[in-house]
Amino acid sequence: MNKTYFERLNAMQGAIFDLDGTLLDSMDMWSQIDVEFLSKRGIPLPPDYQEAVTPMAARDAAYYTIERFGLQESPEDLMAEWAEMSFCHYRDDIPLKPYALAYVKMLYDRGIPMTIATSSAYESVAAACRRTQLLPYIRRIVTSEEVGKTKEHPDIYLACAKELQAAPENCIVYEDIIEGIQSAGRAGFFTVGILEPGYAKQDQIRKQADCVISSFAELL
Repeated sequence: MNKTYFERLNAMQGAIFDLDGTLLDSMDMWSQIDVEFLSKRGIPLPPDYQEAVTPMAARDAAYYTIERFGLQESPEDLMAEWAEMSFCHYRDDIPLKPYALAYVKMLYDRGIPMTIATSSAYESVAAACRRTQLLPYIRRIVTSEEVGKTKEHPDIYLACAKELQAAPENCIVYEDIIEGIQSAGRAGFFTVGILEPGYAKQDQIRKQADCVISSFAELL
Protein backbone atom coordinates (compact mmCIF):
# COMPACT_ATOMS: atom_id res chain seq x y z
CA MET A 1 0.00 0.00 0.00
CA ASN A 2 2.94 2.35 0.51
CA LYS A 3 3.37 2.40 -3.28
CA THR A 4 -0.05 4.04 -3.47
CA TYR A 5 1.09 6.62 -0.93
CA PHE A 6 4.12 7.61 -3.00
CA GLU A 7 1.92 7.82 -6.10
CA ARG A 8 -0.47 10.15 -4.29
CA LEU A 9 2.14 12.30 -2.53
CA ASN A 10 2.91 14.52 -5.52
CA ALA A 11 -0.76 15.51 -5.79
CA MET A 12 -1.18 16.26 -2.10
CA GLN A 13 -1.86 19.85 -1.05
CA GLY A 14 -2.01 19.36 2.72
CA ALA A 15 -1.12 16.98 5.56
CA ILE A 16 -3.11 16.49 8.77
CA PHE A 17 -1.41 14.78 11.72
CA ASP A 18 -2.86 13.29 14.84
CA LEU A 19 -0.48 13.93 17.75
CA ASP A 20 -0.64 11.27 20.50
CA GLY A 21 0.62 7.94 19.21
CA THR A 22 1.31 9.42 15.76
CA LEU A 23 3.89 12.19 16.13
CA LEU A 24 4.38 11.88 19.90
CA ASP A 25 5.25 8.69 21.75
CA SER A 26 2.75 9.53 24.49
CA MET A 27 0.40 6.58 24.83
CA ASP A 28 2.24 5.04 27.80
CA MET A 29 1.88 8.37 29.62
CA TRP A 30 -1.89 8.38 29.10
CA SER A 31 -2.13 4.79 30.30
CA GLN A 32 -0.31 5.75 33.50
CA ILE A 33 -2.52 8.83 34.01
CA ASP A 34 -5.63 6.66 33.62
CA VAL A 35 -4.30 4.21 36.21
CA GLU A 36 -3.40 6.98 38.68
CA PHE A 37 -6.63 8.90 38.16
CA LEU A 38 -8.87 5.89 38.76
CA SER A 39 -6.77 4.41 41.56
CA LYS A 40 -7.19 7.62 43.58
CA ARG A 41 -10.91 6.81 43.48
CA GLY A 42 -10.44 3.16 44.37
CA ILE A 43 -11.25 1.98 40.83
CA PRO A 44 -9.07 -0.51 38.91
CA LEU A 45 -8.44 0.39 35.27
CA PRO A 46 -10.83 -1.62 33.05
CA PRO A 47 -9.08 -3.14 30.02
CA ASP A 48 -11.37 -1.33 27.56
CA TYR A 49 -11.34 2.12 29.17
CA GLN A 50 -8.45 3.75 27.31
CA GLU A 51 -9.66 2.40 23.99
CA ALA A 52 -13.08 3.91 24.70
CA VAL A 53 -11.87 7.40 25.62
CA THR A 54 -8.99 7.77 23.13
CA PRO A 55 -11.09 9.13 20.23
CA MET A 56 -13.04 11.49 22.52
CA ALA A 57 -12.54 15.17 23.21
CA ALA A 58 -11.67 15.84 26.85
CA ARG A 59 -15.19 16.95 27.77
CA ASP A 60 -16.78 13.88 26.19
CA ALA A 61 -14.27 11.66 27.98
CA ALA A 62 -15.13 13.39 31.26
CA TYR A 63 -18.87 12.81 30.81
CA TYR A 64 -18.21 9.19 29.84
CA THR A 65 -15.98 8.61 32.87
CA ILE A 66 -18.46 10.21 35.28
CA GLU A 67 -21.34 8.12 33.94
CA ARG A 68 -19.40 4.87 33.71
CA PHE A 69 -18.00 4.99 37.25
CA GLY A 70 -20.76 6.97 38.96
CA LEU A 71 -18.42 9.79 40.00
CA GLN A 72 -19.80 12.73 41.96
CA GLU A 73 -17.60 15.26 40.17
CA SER A 74 -18.14 17.75 37.37
CA PRO A 75 -16.67 17.38 33.87
CA GLU A 76 -14.69 20.55 34.56
CA ASP A 77 -13.13 18.94 37.65
CA LEU A 78 -11.99 15.89 35.67
CA MET A 79 -10.70 17.95 32.76
CA ALA A 80 -8.70 20.19 35.08
CA GLU A 81 -7.18 17.20 36.88
CA TRP A 82 -6.23 15.47 33.62
CA ALA A 83 -4.75 18.71 32.27
CA GLU A 84 -2.67 19.19 35.41
CA MET A 85 -1.45 15.59 35.36
CA SER A 86 -0.45 15.68 31.69
CA PHE A 87 0.76 19.22 31.00
CA CYS A 88 4.21 18.87 32.55
CA HIS A 89 4.85 15.68 30.56
CA TYR A 90 3.91 17.39 27.30
CA ARG A 91 6.03 20.40 28.18
CA ASP A 92 9.06 18.54 29.50
CA ASP A 93 9.61 14.96 28.45
CA ILE A 94 7.32 13.15 25.98
CA PRO A 95 9.53 12.22 22.99
CA LEU A 96 8.66 12.36 19.33
CA LYS A 97 8.19 9.10 17.48
CA PRO A 98 11.36 8.07 15.63
CA TYR A 99 11.79 9.94 12.31
CA ALA A 100 8.67 12.06 12.93
CA LEU A 101 10.52 15.39 12.81
CA ALA A 102 12.54 14.36 9.76
CA TYR A 103 9.34 13.41 7.97
CA VAL A 104 7.59 16.68 8.87
CA LYS A 105 10.62 18.62 7.64
CA MET A 106 10.56 16.65 4.39
CA LEU A 107 6.93 17.61 3.75
CA TYR A 108 7.68 21.22 4.64
CA ASP A 109 10.54 21.29 2.16
CA ARG A 110 8.16 19.96 -0.50
CA GLY A 111 5.87 22.91 0.17
CA ILE A 112 3.08 20.83 1.75
CA PRO A 113 1.32 22.78 4.55
CA MET A 114 0.47 20.88 7.73
CA THR A 115 -1.95 20.99 10.65
CA ILE A 116 -2.38 18.91 13.80
CA ALA A 117 -5.77 17.38 14.61
CA THR A 118 -5.86 16.31 18.26
CA SER A 119 -8.19 15.30 21.05
CA SER A 120 -5.71 16.61 23.63
CA ALA A 121 -5.80 20.05 25.26
CA TYR A 122 -4.44 22.88 23.14
CA GLU A 123 -2.05 24.21 25.80
CA SER A 124 -0.40 20.81 26.24
CA VAL A 125 -0.13 20.19 22.51
CA ALA A 126 1.36 23.62 21.86
CA ALA A 127 3.91 23.11 24.65
CA ALA A 128 4.96 19.75 23.21
CA CYS A 129 5.23 21.14 19.69
CA ARG A 130 7.43 23.99 20.88
CA ARG A 131 9.77 21.70 22.81
CA THR A 132 10.10 19.13 20.02
CA GLN A 133 10.64 21.80 17.34
CA LEU A 134 7.50 20.82 15.43
CA LEU A 135 5.77 24.17 15.87
CA PRO A 136 7.55 26.13 13.09
CA TYR A 137 6.34 23.59 10.53
CA ILE A 138 2.69 23.45 11.64
CA ARG A 139 0.21 25.95 10.27
CA ARG A 140 -2.36 25.39 13.02
CA ILE A 141 -3.38 23.09 15.87
CA VAL A 142 -7.06 22.10 15.75
CA THR A 143 -8.64 20.32 18.73
CA SER A 144 -11.73 18.16 19.13
CA GLU A 145 -12.87 20.57 21.84
CA GLU A 146 -12.73 23.42 19.32
CA VAL A 147 -14.86 21.67 16.68
CA GLY A 148 -17.21 20.11 19.22
CA LYS A 149 -17.03 16.57 17.83
CA THR A 150 -15.02 13.43 18.53
CA LYS A 151 -12.84 11.81 15.91
CA GLU A 152 -15.65 9.41 15.16
CA HIS A 153 -16.88 12.35 13.06
CA PRO A 154 -14.84 13.99 10.25
CA ASP A 155 -15.36 17.56 11.51
CA ILE A 156 -11.84 17.99 12.87
CA TYR A 157 -10.25 16.81 9.63
CA LEU A 158 -12.56 18.99 7.55
CA ALA A 159 -11.65 21.99 9.72
CA CYS A 160 -7.98 21.24 9.10
CA ALA A 161 -8.53 20.93 5.35
CA LYS A 162 -10.26 24.31 5.36
CA GLU A 163 -7.27 25.79 7.19
CA LEU A 164 -4.99 24.25 4.56
CA GLN A 165 -7.23 25.54 1.75
CA ALA A 166 -7.31 22.07 0.24
CA ALA A 167 -10.08 19.62 -0.65
CA PRO A 168 -10.19 16.41 1.42
CA GLU A 169 -9.17 14.29 -1.57
CA ASN A 170 -5.97 16.34 -1.80
CA CYS A 171 -5.02 15.87 1.87
CA ILE A 172 -3.34 13.06 3.78
CA VAL A 173 -4.54 12.21 7.30
CA TYR A 174 -2.10 10.40 9.62
CA GLU A 175 -3.85 8.57 12.47
CA ASP A 176 -3.25 5.75 14.92
CA ILE A 177 -6.89 5.03 15.90
CA ILE A 178 -9.47 3.27 13.77
CA GLU A 179 -12.20 5.84 14.50
CA GLY A 180 -10.08 8.56 12.90
CA ILE A 181 -9.12 6.39 9.94
CA GLN A 182 -12.79 5.54 9.31
CA SER A 183 -14.22 9.05 9.60
CA ALA A 184 -11.42 10.65 7.56
CA GLY A 185 -11.77 7.95 4.91
CA ARG A 186 -15.53 8.48 4.66
CA ALA A 187 -14.92 12.21 4.11
CA GLY A 188 -12.61 11.51 1.18
CA PHE A 189 -9.18 11.92 2.77
CA PHE A 190 -6.24 9.66 1.91
CA THR A 191 -5.39 7.92 5.19
CA VAL A 192 -2.09 6.70 6.59
CA GLY A 193 -2.53 4.36 9.55
CA ILE A 194 0.20 4.42 12.21
CA LEU A 195 0.54 1.04 13.92
CA GLU A 196 0.88 1.79 17.63
CA PRO A 197 2.22 -1.14 19.71
CA GLY A 198 -0.46 -2.55 22.00
CA TYR A 199 -3.40 -0.99 20.18
CA ALA A 200 -6.13 -3.63 19.98
CA LYS A 201 -7.53 -2.62 16.59
CA GLN A 202 -4.39 -2.79 14.46
CA ASP A 203 -5.96 -5.38 12.16
CA GLN A 204 -8.82 -2.99 11.38
CA ILE A 205 -6.34 -0.22 10.60
CA ARG A 206 -4.47 -2.55 8.25
CA LYS A 207 -7.70 -3.30 6.40
CA GLN A 208 -9.19 0.19 6.24
CA ALA A 209 -6.30 2.67 5.94
CA ASP A 210 -5.05 3.52 2.45
CA CYS A 211 -1.48 3.07 3.67
CA VAL A 212 -0.11 1.51 6.86
CA ILE A 213 3.27 2.12 8.50
CA SER A 214 5.04 1.23 11.72
CA SER A 215 7.54 4.10 11.42
CA PHE A 216 7.86 7.33 9.43
CA ALA A 217 11.21 5.94 8.24
CA GLU A 218 9.15 3.91 5.75
CA LEU A 219 8.01 7.12 4.04
CA LEU A 220 11.33 8.98 3.91
